[in-house]
Amino acid sequence: MRQRADEVRRSHRLPSVILGVGQSGKTLCVEGVGLAEVDGGRVAAPETPYRIGSITKTFTSAVMLLLAERGELDLDEPVERYLPGTAIGRARLRQLLSHCGGLQREAPLDMWATMRGPTGPELLASLAAAEQIDRPGKRWHYSNLGYAVLGQVAERVTGQPCQMLIDRELLLPLGLTSTTWRTPESAAVGYRLDPYQEQVHIEPDMQQEAIGVGGQLWSTAEDLLVWGDALLGGAPEVLPAEVIDAMHTVQVLVDRRRWTSGWGLGLILERTEDRILSGHTGAMPGFLAALTMDRSSRTVAVAMTNVTRGVPISQVAADVLIETPAPTEQDDEPSGLAAPCPDELEGALGRWWSEAEETIFTWQTDGLHACLASDPDVTGSRFVRDGVDHYRAVAGRLQGERLRLVRDPDGQVVSLGWATYPFTRSPR
Repeated sequence: MRQRADEVRRSHRLPSVILGVGQSGKTLCVEGVGLAEVDGGRVAAPETPYRIGSITKTFTSAVMLLLAERGELDLDEPVERYLPGTAIGRARLRQLLSHCGGLQREAPLDMWATMRGPTGPELLASLAAAEQIDRPGKRWHYSNLGYAVLGQVAERVTGQPCQMLIDRELLLPLGLTSTTWRTPESAAVGYRLDPYQEQVHIEPDMQQEAIGVGGQLWSTAEDLLVWGDALLGGAPEVLPAEVIDAMHTVQVLVDRRRWTSGWGLGLILERTEDRILSGHTGAMPGFLAALTMDRSSRTVAVAMTNVTRGVPISQVAADVLIETPAPTEQDDEPSGLAAPCPDELEGALGRWWSEAEETIFTWQTDGLHACLASDPDVTGSRFVRDGVDHYRAVAGRLQGERLRLVRDPDGQVVSLGWATYPFTRSPR
């Protein structure tokens, strides 16, 4: 990993590079090369904080989904319900999370000229001049303004700044003590590469204030690996499965020609060969960062550098992830045998037929499963009990649909009904 980091640094003339990878909640490797501060000769280390820019949006989106799960807000309601009187009230919160609300990219302010973010009142006042540049839901258009609006909605419904909600709901319970809103003393210095000579120039340390819920955070590779694992389901007490599923569910296509890139609720979703990688990138003056995840193998990769432009940071992180071997079956094997199959289900296991297709029902460590005999690897479903002789698919094919066990007068299971389709032991 250190050699790879140094190759990236040298080939792109970067002051420093940090690379990290983790799997199933464990850090496999973190390496830092180069200089976190060029003038002082301070070496970049795995624990050096870097600006992570728009990776901040993954925290904001997670908090919004937690609030929605608790009923404190409704993602399908328009902005107007929570922030009345703006020029962008038609967009729904869900659309803002996936950048298809039709809002202009930035707040109608001069913050990128002054390098000073607005206060909350200044941001809210500016929304009267914000433009709805397209019909909500029509297409993907990245909007930092959209996330600033989400932050204001979160504050309006809870009475607390969104940054405080992120601290309380995510950073503290996950132990992300190196992830901060203000610049740490030990942080790397951000630079701009000189295009004409072998020099770097220090970039300003911009404080985004109310817009910071879209790009203000600093973090370390170790913290981002922990956060990435939480986004893959590694901390269900903090981020429940419903939130993880929602964030990974496609809301809009970005690449409409090849269908290789889309957006979930706060996460980029990209097809890479036979994998769907999720994550986010970040870019702020002097910094680039990427968080890339593979849900199927529960692998997380991180890449960070202290320059404004000059390296395809997302691809760097993706390459690290793709070249990390997936856990072997032995690694995934549970420590004990499955609990005995309930008597109620014994007559339901085995092979059943419906519409000329064979389905196999099995009892595994986490309950009742089913898959098509013709394609077991991608058609698996898992069920939970939903009453006497009733089960419900909670994952996989026909998720949400009910399975019913049908018995004869002697109590033997003679057929099944799944999503109302009849299943019999003989082909039909």
